[in-house]
Amino acid sequence: MIYTVPTRHEEITLVIKVYTNSAVNIKVKVVDADQPNTTFTDRSKIVDGESIFFVRMPVSPQTSLVYVYNEDNGNTTIQDLSFEVDSISKEPLEKKLDVIDFNNQLVKSFVTFATRFSYNAGSLSSGTYVSDDKMFVIKYMPTIEDDGVEQTTPARIELNTGVIEVSKKQFIDFTVPNRMAILLHEFSHVYLNNNQDDEVEADLNGLLIYLGLGYPRIEAFEVFASTFMNAPTQQNKMRFDKIKNFIDNFENNNTYILE
Repeated sequence: MIYTVPTRHEEITLVIKVYTNSAVNIKVKVVDADQPNTTFTDRSKIVDGESIFFVRMPVSPQTSLVYVYNEDNGNTTIQDLSFEVDSISKEPLEKKLDVIDFNNQLVKSFVTFATRFSYNAGSLSSGTYVSDDKMFVIKYMPTIEDDGVEQTTPARIELNTGVIEVSKKQFIDFTVPNRMAILLHEFSHVYLNNNQDDEVEADLNGLLIYLGLGYPRIEAFEVFASTFMNAPTQQNKMRFDKIKNFIDNFENNNTYILE
């Protein structure tokens, strides 16, 4: 089933209530009705009875299309009796802007630049993009390569120049929150870390901004998990454990410890 929701570029949380009579693998996907390759969430879970999907949207399109369907049956045009969508409503977005140092002009500028790029990356051509204040540069490349060999990383930053390289091949399939989480990680390496080479420090510095802006937790989990699956090292397992602990603490309003 496809539902049209007027989101009007608001900062909102979509609340999608679903009922099933048995265990059903429910897929929820929210996209921009007018711009291709612009997805705000793409998730699924087993629902047995009642379940509520909360889709946090710090940025939203004029009109959203909400797909809800039984993943085993596909998104059919006929009525699927295996589930029922009780309601789709809009609620205010909960943010924690106090954890973000917006007195730091670099943070303020990059959030603006990264938000615009993340929103539009699905329809942008490859090329070089520069922030309005000329402080940041993103090289949007078909793929990221070293000596002609394609790399698995979706993005990386040059520590000396601060130029960020982004793989269009990977970004085009990411959700808007996925893209934002990756860009904030790269930004943190150069502009927030005490140790520029420290991946965990960049993970947590980037996540603090990402979560403070109100982006969905599940999208951060997914993009880091998929990135680490392409490089399943012991270090990446440790990174993911720290990311999970940090997000869990943030969700539970505990102290946000960057370590």
